[in-house]
Amino acid sequence: MHHFFVTDIRGDRVTFSAEQAHQIVRVLRLPVGSPVRVLDNAGWQYEAELVAVGRQVTAVLRHKQPAANEPETHLTLYQALLKRDNFEWVLQKGTEVGVGRFAPLLTARTVAHPPHKPDRWQRILTEAAEQCRRGRIPELAEPLRLEDAWREAQAADVALLPWEGEAAVTISAALAGKRPSTIAVFIGPEGGWTDEEVANGRACGLVPVTLGPRILRAETAAVVSAALVMQSMGQ
Repeated sequence: MHHFFVTDIRGDRVTFSAEQAHQIVRVLRLPVGSPVRVLDNAGWQYEAELVAVGRQVTAVLRHKQPAANEPETHLTLYQALLKRDNFEWVLQKGTEVGVGRFAPLLTARTVAHPPHKPDRWQRILTEAAEQCRRGRIPELAEPLRLEDAWREAQAADVALLPWEGEAAVTISAALAGKRPSTIAVFIGPEGGWTDEEVANGRACGLVPVTLGPRILRAETAAVVSAALVMQSMGQ
């Protein structure tokens, strides 16, 4: 069954956006009577049936229930800005893995400053959430300076700093025996973290962790870290 995040729900009817209508009519070619699942991004999902398919597409809601497939642990991925395609790949794959919030970072070695494109990035998050059947679309923060992100992450139950200088503590070891409701993970830029940044992160309570003996690309490290966190939490 196809999934759609929607905003225009009125009573027992939903009207799809123009972009969704194009997908339903021109790409999926769904006829009247087709079942679809719609989500309100507020914790609920609805079984629905298409009742009008044309320039405007509408559906009648049949059944409401809590949205499924959301991790119990809320993971914020603080990702240093990367080249556009790489950053967007992190948004897409991180959503599939289970990231609940993305926070772009400006760091000492950030060399790529892609244009801030919230609309495009939000569309990538929405499409990825629909594709993997998430219950909610991940949040997208405004780009942050690293020192502001350090302070923000102090509110998380656990904050992790994957770093090639750490050789002993793994993500699973750092999370062993814990059941945090919020986790923050910091991923550096293509050039990696500076020693000063690592020291500042430690001072703010972040735990340096290793992702193994090989040096990973920043975008790979982001998705691997998120996957290891979800696996360690059994989610």
